[in-house]
Amino acid sequence: MRDAQNNVIIRESFSMAFQGGEIWFCQLDALYEEKELVMEKFHKDMDSIRRPSATGLVGINLNQTAVDREMAAEIANRLIEFEKLRRVVFVGVNRKIKHVIKKQLSHSGKTIGFLYTFIEDFEKAKLWLVGKQ
Repeated sequence: MRDAQNNVIIRESFSMAFQGGEIWFCQLDALYEEKELVMEKFHKDMDSIRRPSATGLVGINLNQTAVDREMAAEIANRLIEFEKLRRVVFVGVNRKIKHVIKKQLSHSGKTIGFLYTFIEDFEKAKLWLVGKQ
């Protein structure tokens, strides 16, 4: 889908069967500086994985999207709310934002019930999510 107003292509997020598991990919990549669009799409995607039948393995693709501290904190806080998450991988996150997300997840005052990591390679991220790496 193309957002003509912002001249960006919005890729649909999707669920994928992979090596015996099911992964939800939150596609927030290549949205550049479109902060409102990124967060609107993220919240919509999180509503999708709230379904009882949704997977607990989530990949969040942020490659080529400018993420600021506020956005990173909001993403981390929203993930903390999900009790059924098992693994979350962030793809395409720079060092500064990685630090913000880690800090938010570890200092939230809540115990998170999922593993998380940061991986640049999409294929390696899929393997990590299903426990093959």
